[in-house]
Amino acid sequence: MIEHTKLVKVCSAFIEPLSIVSTERLLNGFSNDNFLIRTQQSAYLLKHYKTNWPTIGLQAQQALSKQFICPKPIWTDKDNNYAAFNYIEGEIAQKHIQQNLISKLAKVHVHPIKTPPMNIALELLNYQHCDIYKDSQLQIEQALKIIAKMPYSEGFCHNDLVKDNIIVNAWGMYLIDFEYAQTNDVYFDLAALAVSFNLNAQSRGALLNSYKACLEKKDGFYFSTKKLDYYILLFLVLCIGWYEQRDINTKSAGLRAQLIKLLEYLKCD
Repeated sequence: MIEHTKLVKVCSAFIEPLSIVSTERLLNGFSNDNFLIRTQQSAYLLKHYKTNWPTIGLQAQQALSKQFICPKPIWTDKDNNYAAFNYIEGEIAQKHIQQNLISKLAKVHVHPIKTPPMNIALELLNYQHCDIYKDSQLQIEQALKIIAKMPYSEGFCHNDLVKDNIIVNAWGMYLIDFEYAQTNDVYFDLAALAVSFNLNAQSRGALLNSYKACLEKKDGFYFSTKKLDYYILLFLVLCIGWYEQRDINTKSAGLRAQLIKLLEYLKCD
């Protein structure tokens, strides 16, 4: 736990220390330590990264903030793993996906940064010793084979669209935490939204329609509810494995229920 005095000292690199009226540790977020820093005029999010320095994510946020998609990075200290952002006031998303968010996600996907693509099969192997992988191995392998035969819809993806990373206020929905952003199939982000908001089959089809409507090149988008369902399966396994490796079982229980329901649906499809 970083004490108030140390936080003020860190923040003195980008704001006047005497202007700070409060510091507060934010409880959401498992990969980093997050702090809300308030002055009389402004508010800032201070992040202390525990693992890798997110060079690509920070570059993307710098550009995407100009389109009001995410908060702007205003200061970085790579040597000590700190970054500060303008703080977006609001609440963590809970209920419905706004068209505003889908439109912003489509803009993220066409952002010109290009990286080596995420290898989902390799990511899944990180959890091969977990019960969730062992219990679902046949379905995982089937999903990977089916997806591999479908067109790849490349884009610059957020890759961690859980509700905790979506802020909603009177002006719309905003994305935060781009630490895992890299090139991927856009269906991975769409699957994440479907899981985060626990969409049923009808709503998943509506999500694809809404996303396609936001694209400039609609003819180039491969529309497939089947592809989305199999990406949802893979995303669920990744999330459950990640949470259960860290003993965050309160998060994994609901996801396991979603996975059971999806597998039953796929059997009937």
